[in-house]
Amino acid sequence: MKRLLPVIAVTATLALAGCSGGGSSESAGSSDSGSKPAAEDTQASTQLDEAALKKIIETTDFDGKTFKPVDTGAIDSGEAAKALEQAEFQPAECKDLAMAGLNAAKASSGTMVVGIASDNTMSVGLSSFADEQATSSQFSNSSKMAETCADVTMKMQGMEMKMSSKAFDATVAGADETVGTTTSMEAGGATAMSTQTVTARVGNNVVTAANLSPNGTEQDAVKVAEAAVAAVKNAG
Repeated sequence: MKRLLPVIAVTATLALAGCSGGGSSESAGSSDSGSKPAAEDTQASTQLDEAALKKIIETTDFDGKTFKPVDTGAIDSGEAAKALEQAEFQPAECKDLAMAGLNAAKASSGTMVVGIASDNTMSVGLSSFADEQATSSQFSNSSKMAETCADVTMKMQGMEMKMSSKAFDATVAGADETVGTTTSMEAGGATAMSTQTVTARVGNNVVTAANLSPNGTEQDAVKVAEAAVAAVKNAG
């Protein structure tokens, strides 16, 4: 369990933040934490395939960082995801929401690629859906996640883990909708990790940038999200 703890922490954090399928323009305690540019500034995109999303991750300069795609199957069906599936959640509905977050792209016939920075300090998730309705559905799911799962307790394999989330103002240039979330996780009475996640929607595409370093800041996530949004719009 101790060996899996860091991976479980990352998986749970990204799942409850909606990394696999999107975020929300609304978060717990704040309905205006996201930003919505004027209608004339928005841009619809066609669904990008896996090769296009991987190319974005491999060739984009993310605020001076380089990223490498990782096997999302290891996230969706690996030991960490299985541990989450067997865990007890309080509130109970957060378990379904977390698993839905991990499987969002698969359930909506979407395409998803996740990349990790070469220095392991950040992750970026890119999801592309067939239409904006599928994307909006995931945004709605993530909105419920933020409202219902601001404070979550998970019990797995004899260990209790607590996760708390709160919104922060985030503006990503070029995005149709943006939300920022700070998430902290405790295990065994000690802080396991704290992340700042920025999720942005671009038409029927979703970008999620998350800090995996205790030294990361909200603005770090914003800058990586902006680079990803620009790359997605150019690819579309």
